[in-house]
Amino acid sequence: MIDFRYHLVSIIAIFFALAAGIVLGAGPLSETIDDTLTEQTSQLREENRRLHEQLDSAAEENAYQEVFLQEVTPRLVSDQLDGARVAIIAMPGADDELIGAVREGMERSGAQAELTVRIQPSWTDPDSEPVLDQLATELVSTGTELGAGNGFDRGATVLASALLSEPAENGMPDEAADTVNTTVVTAFEEADLVQLEQDTSTAPSLAVIVAGAVSGDDGEERLARLVTLMGQLRGASGGVVLAGPLSSVDGGLIGALRGSDVAEQVSSVDVADQPSGRVAIVFALTEQQRGEAGHYGIGGGSDSALPPVPDTAAPTDETDGTDEGGDAGDGDPGDGDPGDGDPGDGDQGDGDTGDEGGDE
Repeated sequence: MIDFRYHLVSIIAIFFALAAGIVLGAGPLSETIDDTLTEQTSQLREENRRLHEQLDSAAEENAYQEVFLQEVTPRLVSDQLDGARVAIIAMPGADDELIGAVREGMERSGAQAELTVRIQPSWTDPDSEPVLDQLATELVSTGTELGAGNGFDRGATVLASALLSEPAENGMPDEAADTVNTTVVTAFEEADLVQLEQDTSTAPSLAVIVAGAVSGDDGEERLARLVTLMGQLRGASGGVVLAGPLSSVDGGLIGALRGSDVAEQVSSVDVADQPSGRVAIVFALTEQQRGEAGHYGIGGGSDSALPPVPDTAAPTDETDGTDEGGDAGDGDPGDGDPGDGDPGDGDQGDGDTGDEGGDE
């Protein structure tokens, strides 16, 4: 049995230790601890000040870059899509401000962006498959093959053919281009699958799809259904580009596209919320018109920062070789042989005014 004196000694020792700690903390160690804390606090304040300066500097640089791009963008994209008709197709959850910015970018490039369609969230609902299948069966037009896919595939095929058209031989739709099938679009609207926000009679041959956020336990399945729709839109048109913010990559629609087979047909830009991204969208569409596809931005799966910059057509001088008195072959006036029989090529500097035009 432990003696009571043992407990008493232990308790006294504990009190001595506490007293020693109090004495040392208030005495010799107090100044050292205070100095250390003061020094650490000063270092943290200085580091915090430097970080704030870096943030302010970065904000100023970003503001400058944005103003710069806003100013030069019209020159960069001017006439790149001159005469082209481009549909703006907003996926579920697409930001209204981003939709407007994309449309403005198309107009700056010379394109006509008169058709805007919003795909409703109900499109990706599992319960929508039989509805889409029935609509496809009833509304399929002559020359459109539905194939053996599910209702999402078949519905996407019919909607795509109703909204878009193949480009004409010169790459641009003309007065004889296909028209939007309003009967089909109206039926899809009444089924609460799409919403027509801006209308046009002529079916565009190009499309920019604006990505939105898709969430839920079945998010991957919903994204896959939208990717299927994009593939059908590309098959019915002359080019399609998916555009969205960086958040659309990881777990989003752009990431789903880049991980699918449709990525070989449809291009993507993951910085569409930045002025530089809107320039990249224009260049990506011109690349699509050449039958090529690529993925651009800073997110995973991107090929490079931006597509190849289209060449600008060199101006032609229709007056070359037509100078009066010159040789029609080389455009150099007055250098002919006085005796070669070529009118207007005589030697005008020999003082013989009768030899102008050579020996007849």
